[in-house]
Amino acid sequence: MEELDLDIFNLLDNQPEPSRGSLLVAKPTVEDFCFKRSVSVLVDHDAEGSMGVIVNKPTRFTLNELMPEVKCDEPLPLYLGGPVGTNMLFFLHTLGLEAIPESVQLAPGVFFGGDFDVLKLFLESGQQLDGKVKFLIGYSGWTVGQLDSEVKRHDWAVLKENAAELIFNTPDDLVWDQAVKNFGDQYRLWKTWPDDVSLN
Repeated sequence: MEELDLDIFNLLDNQPEPSRGSLLVAKPTVEDFCFKRSVSVLVDHDAEGSMGVIVNKPTRFTLNELMPEVKCDEPLPLYLGGPVGTNMLFFLHTLGLEAIPESVQLAPGVFFGGDFDVLKLFLESGQQLDGKVKFLIGYSGWTVGQLDSEVKRHDWAVLKENAAELIFNTPDDLVWDQAVKNFGDQYRLWKTWPDDVSLN
């Protein structure tokens, strides 16, 4: 007799190979503080391992508090990018290579890092920043083969589209729901699983 797979959250379709710019959408039963209902964008995925940043975990801090020397009128929220290197600041933006030299394009309309001094001038110029820049503390790292194993284990669903819309134009508390919605109706159990099963 065949063994039944009792995990109702195992994915019903083959996952695409993770690559730079892919979004990793956490399975709803993941309870880790950092990764619970998280959406991460992959910055690198190669023979040396993988690196990404979580995009939907705002902290209670702002960039202005961390770096008071940055003279910006808007309070810029800081996000938890992951549990590794939490003394390091990273940023995602929509501004592009021409505006921020040394940026790395992750996906259409999504850029990572670049010349911070140039970005600082942009921040201090008084231009509208909402939906253009996201600052993160820390990152998420995987050793060689680790992320592929986690995808095969169904810890993550891999999304290859709508990265810019989800990262910059979706309210933080809706990013995970909207990402799951992109996968279609077969993921409806993901959306209905309670955030805290102890309350049921």
